Amino acid sequence: MYLCASCMPPSKDIGGYLSEYIHDVAHNVNTDPDVQAFAMSTLNALKCSVKAGPRHTIPGREEIEALLIGKKLTTIVFFLDETFEEIAYDMATTVANAVE
Repeated sequence: MYLCASCMPPSKDIGGYLSEYIHDVAHNVNTDPDVQAFAMSTLNALKCSVKAGPRHTIPGREEIEALLIGKKLTTIVFFLDETFEEIAYDMATTVANAVE
């Protein structure tokens, strides 16, 4: 569910129900702490994908593996003034998030 929530938003018909379910799992005191942490990550990814919309490209193997182990990927961005910056990103990162 985490992978799907990270790269493709649900339809408007089911989005509210899915968000509510994940929220309940993430905040239920009887839920295993590892499951709660994963549910929180899923909820955050779901919010990002609903806001940004579906991806235009299929996620690559490296992106999927990084998502599942909780690792951020990095890339180097070169600017016109001959400077550069290393930016960390994950599957749900948008350009607006990256430049903040």
